[in-house]
Amino acid sequence: MVLQFHEQIIADLLDDSNGGLVVLSSGLALAKLVSSILLLHSPSQGTLLLLLASSSHSLKSRILLHLSSSLPSEITADLPSHHRHSLYSSGKIFFITPRILIVDLLTQKLPASSLAGILILNVHAISETSTEAFIIRFVKSVNRTAYVRAFSDKPHAMVSGFAKAERIMRCLFLRRLHLWPRFQLNVSEELEREPPLVVDIRVPMSKYMVGIQKAIVEVMDACLKEMRKTNKVDVEDLTVENGLFKSFDEILRKQLDPIWHILGKKTKQLVSDLKTLRKLLDYLVSLQG
Repeated sequence: MVLQFHEQIIADLLDDSNGGLVVLSSGLALAKLVSSILLLHSPSQGTLLLLLASSSHSLKSRILLHLSSSLPSEITADLPSHHRHSLYSSGKIFFITPRILIVDLLTQKLPASSLAGILILNVHAISETSTEAFIIRFVKSVNRTAYVRAFSDKPHAMVSGFAKAERIMRCLFLRRLHLWPRFQLNVSEELEREPPLVVDIRVPMSKYMVGIQKAIVEVMDACLKEMRKTNKVDVEDLTVENGLFKSFDEILRKQLDPIWHILGKKTKQLVSDLKTLRKLLDYLVSLQG
């Protein structure tokens, strides 16, 4: 059964023959959305490719779980070149890695004119200099009718750096951005129909863990005091209290990214130490057993 807001996303994508960039909140069944789009594909439209980055394989497995019939095949380097050429001309759906695809495009094993479109998963991981961006630029130069549909369920990763979403859309030749947060009306109504059962289980820390946590916090405080001695860093948000939360690394990066090139070696080392200490705090409570 297709979710109601998934139907709206698909309808919005189909309205634009050029494609679009879809950014969902995490946990909104991205794999189910992509599988629903795949089921709408017809071989008469041309070949449809799903670009798989190294971080997309778990998503691939979840997509396949929603496709009971006509499972997409995967193009691998083990297939002979003439076999790959015939597969590309079949009009079917294929999973493929950017490395294999770029080689087949440049060696003309893949006729770009036969492509209906390309789906890019985990689009937040690409940049203007990535292989995926070069692939889209190459395909668009040969086949302007091929659509590009890009997906991400990591909205926080889409806002790191300066105008990241805009830069991704530019390098993928996309004009429309589809944002679907949890508070969007269609999404919130869908989530409220079957609210999750939340069970809160709290495991107290042992006396040794409390001692380790206290030592880490003291070292973090010492590092922050050293950072406050430089006038290049706004230390208002750099507190030990903030250091206990996962957002601390994001706050630190936003503060220092614009001036990273003028920071001294000592300050850069302190930043690295703080990140390591943050990881140790996370490991302390997540790896206890």
